[in-house]
Amino acid sequence: MKKFAILFLIVLMGSSSVVLAQAKKKKKTTPAKKTTVAPKTMTNADSLAAGLIVAKPKPVEMDTIREDVMNGAYVREHTAQKAPVPLAYIREADAIYAWNIMRVIDLKQKQNLPLVHPSANVIDVLMAALKEGKLKGYIFSNENLTQKNISTSSNIVGGLEKIDTQIVTNPVTLLPETKVTKTEFNPNDVVKIRVKEEWVFDKQISSMQVRIVAIAPVQNLMSAGTIVGEVPMFWVYYPAIRPFLAGQQMFNWQNDGAKLSFDDFFIKRLFSSYVYKESNVKDFRIQDYATGKNTLLESERIKNKLTDFEQSLWEY
Repeated sequence: MKKFAILFLIVLMGSSSVVLAQAKKKKKTTPAKKTTVAPKTMTNADSLAAGLIVAKPKPVEMDTIREDVMNGAYVREHTAQKAPVPLAYIREADAIYAWNIMRVIDLKQKQNLPLVHPSANVIDVLMAALKEGKLKGYIFSNENLTQKNISTSSNIVGGLEKIDTQIVTNPVTLLPETKVTKTEFNPNDVVKIRVKEEWVFDKQISSMQVRIVAIAPVQNLMSAGTIVGEVPMFWVYYPAIRPFLAGQQMFNWQNDGAKLSFDDFFIKRLFSSYVYKESNVKDFRIQDYATGKNTLLESERIKNKLTDFEQSLWEY
């Protein structure tokens, strides 16, 4: 038993010495790790301080509106799907009297302000249809809707952008140079709307009927910052623009819940206007033969002539 214990101790001491020898050898052969310091990277703040880069503004992230958001208490979808109300057909054989009238709708008058409300502007509807090319063949240069007066949408849109060229003095070199200023169309520049209409007495129903033939937005004609006149931008055939006007709900000054479109406003004749021309042998406007207060009196005379004609056909 003693011999076995002595033998076990000898083996144990030999194995431990071998382990110590291997550890010392490994310690000598393994090279020491070198610590390296990474170079410091220059941040945007450092670059800005050094003047190397220019800070770019961060884009503003906009949230998209949710589908369940309503601009009111209920969804207003009727007007957008509304079609123009068809008008009664007038036979030529039944038209025993017809008279052409030219009117002006002043957009500054209180009754006409809904046409240019910030939420819905009739000029925006006209320009959107014009730029989309949906009025091809229905645009004219004046109130006579004939082939020689037909115009194109591209010519109208191109003419709305005004380019002014001025000779100015360079403040640095003190030499004259050309300055080009481009002014885009502003819907607020439209101050009036001209309306061409025809009044017809239909003997089939024994009543006077009125049909709007064409309308034209009117801009002030400026010269050196002074208003020197008015100029119609273009004339558009009204039956062609009716689908666009009928699909746009306008501001109703009496009831926000009542559905009123721009087409309803014209067809129901809710606007305020005055006559500036009627059919005459010399093709004169009222201002060509009347001035001052007489122009308003002449306008009222023409209005009364239409109603008096209808009333004179009846015997009481």
